[in-house]
Amino acid sequence: VTNWVTTLASNNADDSFTLLFASRPDRAVYRDEPLTEDGVNQILEDVKNLEVADASSQLPKALAEIEEMLDPSSGGGSINRIVYVVSDFRTRDWAPETQKDVFESLKRIAERSAGLYLVDAGGDTAGSADNVVIEEIVSRDKALIAGVPSEFEVTVRNRGQSAVTDLSVKLTAGEMLPVERMIDRIGPGETGAASFTFTFARPQDLSLLEPVRLQAEIAPESGDALGDDDVRYFPARVTSGLNVLLIDGDPSSVYGESETFFVQKALAPRGRAISGLDLTVVDDVELETLPLGDFEVIFLANVYRLNDIARQRLEAWVEDGGGLVMVLGDQIDEESYTNDLHRNGEGLLPVALRGIRGDEDGNSWALLEPRNLSHPVLRLFEGDGSPLLEGVKVFQWWGSTVPQAALDSGQVEVLAALGDEEKSPLLLESTFGEGRVMTVTSALDLDWNNWPTEAASYLIMLQEMTRHMAPKRSGAGVFPVGGLLSHELELTEFRPDGAVITPSGSSIPLRALPKAGGEQSTTWEMRFEDTPRRGFYEIELTPTDGGDPDDVLFAANVDTSEGALQRVDMKSVEGALGEAPVKIVTASASLIDLGATKSRSEYWRWALYVLLAFLCVELFYGWWLGVRR
Repeated sequence: VTNWVTTLASNNADDSFTLLFASRPDRAVYRDEPLTEDGVNQILEDVKNLEVADASSQLPKALAEIEEMLDPSSGGGSINRIVYVVSDFRTRDWAPETQKDVFESLKRIAERSAGLYLVDAGGDTAGSADNVVIEEIVSRDKALIAGVPSEFEVTVRNRGQSAVTDLSVKLTAGEMLPVERMIDRIGPGETGAASFTFTFARPQDLSLLEPVRLQAEIAPESGDALGDDDVRYFPARVTSGLNVLLIDGDPSSVYGESETFFVQKALAPRGRAISGLDLTVVDDVELETLPLGDFEVIFLANVYRLNDIARQRLEAWVEDGGGLVMVLGDQIDEESYTNDLHRNGEGLLPVALRGIRGDEDGNSWALLEPRNLSHPVLRLFEGDGSPLLEGVKVFQWWGSTVPQAALDSGQVEVLAALGDEEKSPLLLESTFGEGRVMTVTSALDLDWNNWPTEAASYLIMLQEMTRHMAPKRSGAGVFPVGGLLSHELELTEFRPDGAVITPSGSSIPLRALPKAGGEQSTTWEMRFEDTPRRGFYEIELTPTDGGDPDDVLFAANVDTSEGALQRVDMKSVEGALGEAPVKIVTASASLIDLGATKSRSEYWRWALYVLLAFLCVELFYGWWLGVRR
């Protein structure tokens, strides 16, 4: 490009120059820049200082931008422009069978321009397509809880043609020393995984909890043409625990008599081990005003009925991704639950109630019969754990029916039933919007069964149920380079003015704006789009009470598909272009060879457009650096 600009300026002083990257096609580096002496010197300096971009190639969008420049309606029709598309021609960007829009766009550009050249900058990279990529870091837990072991899995893909052996994978948490695992072998095109366990420190003052920066790295001994995808970032937003709300339909000041007494003991047992569950217990009256968004899981335990306000708030919370555990009992109003909560299968309750079943005196009972022991709530009872459920005796329960259509569609699943003649459902899971509902048709205290006395199975079931119902938030904050960084905040807790800290350490002021609810809403949103670099970003929030700033951590990662370095068959490119007036040349060609300095007395003005496809020339440069290492 440097040679081209120099040649162009020395031969045609009236020309202008436009430089566009496919990694950021909406922002031209230069647009119709006159090739004066000062302008050329600045262009040459800028080209020499170009860095490999982290953002993903958007070749179709870049070509659309070129078409817009050539559109007569935008003033480009009377200007004679020559377009050069510089690329290393990877299959990812140029395969005719998957990139039809690219070739249609090129044909239109060829018709509207004074010349279209496809410049092959990767002709000598054939055979150098071996590359190993870290695809993702995944947390296996719903939340990352301080003091509780958290499990992570790092997935690595071999995008090359040869097997990779004895691959070292390192995971570093903050300032801790890296933990290393080995992957024995990853075949061509296959993936391998390395597992890690971290226990994040739990300070005595939980207000001092901070997010932790996780970074995974691989170090292939050979067969890795691109080093930029050997690192991946993960924002570990560590919390004090899952927030669980228990709505007690039969509260009591007498020890052991409240509806949620045994549930509380199971979810927060005494001892040195941390359950990782933070419990809040209220009665049903508070459901009308309590901020439900503060909770991941809500237990509705034997509540008589819900008025319209409480029901609508609960439905909106579940629809938005919350996990509701609905526990039935002797106090619920059958008519209200059927008409308002079931609503012919459109409400939160997945079953239509058919009256109380069983023996009120407790002289007979039905046993619990698991239907799906592979389900996360029941899997610990499979095999050697099955005897733990054999002692559970259910004396009374609600008879119910499940719409067959809901069962057939998978909207409702019966996880456990009873051994009575009707095989009555006991434990059901259903979906509602983005969230889920777990329905228990018997009580969770001693009124209708002996389950709390079967301590092992009761504790295990409720712990597993609560974790399963919680929405997965441990992966929040991961986004692709160039993507949108956004965060909601409550004006009652934080001021609208904050800042973004970029991977380079620079601080950029940022202000929250109202969401759809307008100025009257207290929920506002911070949005930041200038994210061209991989690494960690932070949003700094200032509490309204003047306390220390809160940091919200994000991680931007490269698009792993960019690691597919295989070149397209150039004959297939020629075939896809058909009779279009497009010439394919090598990067060593001069402007004289390409006709840019020929006499053009009939042109009143013309411009040279160079399209550098990200990870095309940029990737070629990155590959070259990798080879030199």
